[in-house]
Amino acid sequence: MSDKYDVIVIGGGPAGYIAAIRAAQLGKKVLLIEKDKLGGTCLNRGCIPTKAIIASINLYNKLPLLKRYGLSACDIKIDMKAVIERKDRIVARLCRGVEHLLKQNKVEVVFGEGKLIDQENITVGSQNFATRKIIIATGSSPIELPGMPFDGKQFFSSSDVLGWTDIPKALDIVGGGVIGVEFAYIYSSLGTEINLYEALPALLNGMDKDLSKSAEDLLKRKRVNLKLDTPFKKEMSCGRSLICVGRKPNKINLPATKDIVYAGDASGGIMLAHAAYEQGMLAAEGKSWDQKNIPMAVYTHPEIGSVGVTEKEAGDRAAVSKFPLSALGYANAIGETEGFVKIVADKNSEELLGIHIFGSGASDLLSAATLAVKKGLKAGELGSIFQAHPSLGEGLQEAALGIVKKSLHSMP
Repeated sequence: MSDKYDVIVIGGGPAGYIAAIRAAQLGKKVLLIEKDKLGGTCLNRGCIPTKAIIASINLYNKLPLLKRYGLSACDIKIDMKAVIERKDRIVARLCRGVEHLLKQNKVEVVFGEGKLIDQENITVGSQNFATRKIIIATGSSPIELPGMPFDGKQFFSSSDVLGWTDIPKALDIVGGGVIGVEFAYIYSSLGTEINLYEALPALLNGMDKDLSKSAEDLLKRKRVNLKLDTPFKKEMSCGRSLICVGRKPNKINLPATKDIVYAGDASGGIMLAHAAYEQGMLAAEGKSWDQKNIPMAVYTHPEIGSVGVTEKEAGDRAAVSKFPLSALGYANAIGETEGFVKIVADKNSEELLGIHIFGSGASDLLSAATLAVKKGLKAGELGSIFQAHPSLGEGLQEAALGIVKKSLHSMP
């Protein structure tokens, strides 16, 4: 038994590599098996590549506004080949970082497809590895629509799009979730004619209604043709269709037990990289995962951030405060006045139930918002914590004070 690994992790994405590192920190002998690239979908084909592209898009969108800031520029162009090359450099650097972290933590890494023989043995090619515990973190894959397989010609997944160096004249985007909304923002900024199809009546299903409405208004201003409550059919395709209707777990047909644990997207729960990080850590520690109050961000500009329950979910117990960013001195100084901070609290106890943000820096404000909601702070407690002035964080304080009728910079 001495030659056995204590833990074998299958999959080197956010859940997998974090599980491997944490298990090694706990003194375990760990092997990580990865069939593609370390970092998984998030680092190679998801979160990081899209944000790198969006960073270029945000600057491109800002250039025509330079006169407002007392600046001028001419001959503004965007080179998508250079944008993609920058994205690739960032991804490569971060992948090397993951490799280095695993090495420094003495995690052994084997590349290839791991196949489970039984609850204690895994093969990779001709090699056999024995273990006491298996953590399955095999990630997820984009869902295809019936009759519309990803062919790289007419129907594309989000992974395919991340390599495009041309700017399409027209593009269908099927799915109005986070991925669809972000790609609609990217390509509408580049002048592509976008038809965005969503089978449900609103974008960003599951988010607070004010965030959904803000996303819709934003994309309409960018001349995206929103086709809500409209299921997409093959004959509707303009010839180039991005299908982003969700993802499915890459399951291994082995039931979960005390010594076989699923983590990340493979578990079939919330498919977010930061949720996978937490699941991976807890899987290594042998602890269960609480899915409550997982933050979510959408990286349009303005950004969208949300944690906790929505106003609709809170129902009759909801007390709501909504503070406009236009009332903040810092938002005016940097020219980012669009948006709001909305707080949903229990009207009796004043406990914070949810915080929803539309505006510049929403993803950063979400850190403090998540801490407040997860720790069950009351609105008055968050409102009593003074923020740096001037800052966008003052919006959190003001919205919290609004619940207890003490907001200082909004009309009563």
